[in-house]
Amino acid sequence: MKDKSRNILITLAVLLIVASGALVVYTLASSGNVASEPITLTYWTHVDEKRKVLEEQLIEEFELAHPGVSVKRMEYTATEMLGVISRSFQAGSAPDFFNFPAEGFSELLAAGYLAPVDYEAAGFSSADDLEATYLDGVLEALEKDGEFYGIPLELTSWCLYVNKRIFREAGLDPEKDYPRTWEQMVDISSRLVERDGSILLARGFDFRYPYYLAFFVPMAEQLGGSLVSDDGKNFVVGDDAWEKAFSFMAEWGPNGLNLGSPTYINARALFNHEEIAMCLSGLYQESRMETDNPSFFASDDWMVAPFPVFENAVRNVGTSPYVHFFAVNSSSSNEVQKLCWELIGLFAAHGEDYLRQIRLIVPRKDLLSSPLFEEMPYSAVFLSDMEKSDPIYSGPHAADIQSLIGETVENVMLRGEDPAKAVISLRAAIAELFSDRL
Repeated sequence: MKDKSRNILITLAVLLIVASGALVVYTLASSGNVASEPITLTYWTHVDEKRKVLEEQLIEEFELAHPGVSVKRMEYTATEMLGVISRSFQAGSAPDFFNFPAEGFSELLAAGYLAPVDYEAAGFSSADDLEATYLDGVLEALEKDGEFYGIPLELTSWCLYVNKRIFREAGLDPEKDYPRTWEQMVDISSRLVERDGSILLARGFDFRYPYYLAFFVPMAEQLGGSLVSDDGKNFVVGDDAWEKAFSFMAEWGPNGLNLGSPTYINARALFNHEEIAMCLSGLYQESRMETDNPSFFASDDWMVAPFPVFENAVRNVGTSPYVHFFAVNSSSSNEVQKLCWELIGLFAAHGEDYLRQIRLIVPRKDLLSSPLFEEMPYSAVFLSDMEKSDPIYSGPHAADIQSLIGETVENVMLRGEDPAKAVISLRAAIAELFSDRL
């Protein structure tokens, strides 16, 4: 009888231990530290080797804090990302979260593809707290009915990078002779260009094809035009301004002075290797320069100047600042969405690391007023250009409009289309995009 009682007590003790262990596991799982089932979060982003290092470190930290959760980070080129995200949503194969430029979000938001920010999971107390953290206006592209649908990764504008050594070798003083106007850009590039017949062996400068919303729209704005009217009902406003901007590109291209073309390797990629005198890029170019060509970066052979302006400009604006946002797929489960916002919040909390290691400007108010930002080479030039410029268009059909502008620029540059007719054709093509809204 004693043996039987002892066996019963042992059995009860074992059951109690097992039940206690199950309770602990359940408690941890319900608190978000342990996934009830293995979970993989898919994250898509554009290629950036230094950002990859930082984000993989933060992902590892996140995974250690969330046993059972893993993150699959996939990279595409910046150009690929313009199309791959939209196509993935249409095909039902979109990632759980991703980052993307503001001008690509309007259609995704309108289609209901994006989940609203989980403020608590991301480390904010409310929508007001999120809005108060970032620069005024940067969240507008992802606001709908009082809710926000993304958290900024970076705010970027482009300025003019100048190779001072190439200038000096051409008999130019870079500090005095760098182009302040587009007319001066033509003169200087004409001195620096090298050709074999009609083939360009070396360019003095070239544009950031295919990002026409960022650089070409501001050129039309300098001349008095605008992409969209104040009431939002008309596009390609100011025929004379747009015609002059298209004419400039036609003169720049292979059928004009043959100073550049969208058919060549992009200038930004050549600048770090000292193979072109000037290019347009953001503060992040400094980080890539430091990696690609450390001796050049450490030298006094480069500088950054403001975006050039036409001599007869009626507005002094730089390139259109754009924001990359983190966003979450609304089709992902509630549990996955919460985890995505937690990881995005972890990224967002490391704005100083993004700036220090990668030269990405996370548009937090405290960061842009910090000594760290002020000590970045030429940060004041970028900030000055940014403050005087209009944000990039991020309304309906933004990606399609950019493609149409690109086709039009290339038609006048490469196929000899008349600039005046190009203005009319572009306006009609954009109007067609909105025909279903009339």
